[in-house]
Amino acid sequence: MQNNETDSSAHNSSNSSTNPPTRHAKPDHVNALGVIGQEEQADIKRITAEQDFNESVIKLLVLLYQIDGKVTLTEQDLFDDITLSLNWRSGVSISAYINDAIHQARVAIDQRESREFLFKLAPGLNHNAAQALEYAMDITAIDGKRSEEEVELLALLSNRVLARGLVD
Repeated sequence: MQNNETDSSAHNSSNSSTNPPTRHAKPDHVNALGVIGQEEQADIKRITAEQDFNESVIKLLVLLYQIDGKVTLTEQDLFDDITLSLNWRSGVSISAYINDAIHQARVAIDQRESREFLFKLAPGLNHNAAQALEYAMDITAIDGKRSEEEVELLALLSNRVLARGLVD
C-alpha cells in the first residue's frame, strides 16, 4: 500500500515540475481584469434589445388577435410564421413565453386594460417600430376585416406607442 502512495506522489511531483500549473482561460471577449470590451458590450446590448423586441412583438400580436374575441386559423398561421422568424435568445422557451403572453393579454382584455398593456410594450417595440407596425397591420388584416377594437389599438400603436420610433 505504501508503494501505491509513493508511486502516486512521485507521479504528481514529476508532473508539477514539467508542466506549469494550469490557469483558467478567460473567454476571448474578457480581458485580464475580467472586463468585457466595448465591442462585446455593444453586442450584448443589441441582443438584449432584440430579445425585448421579440417578447414585446409576441405580446402585441397575441393582444391583437385576441381583442375581437375570436381567433381564426389564418391569424394563428401568421402568428406562428412570425414567431418562427424571430431570433429567440432566452432561457425561457418561446412556447412557454407565448403561453404566458396569452394569459397576460387575456387578463388585460378581460379587465379592459388593453391600452395600458399596449403602452407597456412601447420600449421593446420601439427597437424596430416599423417592423412592429407592419406585424400589427398584417395580423389585424389577415382575417379579412378589422374590428373596432383592432382599429382603435392600431391607431394607438401608430400615433402614440410607436410615434417616436417611426419618426427616428
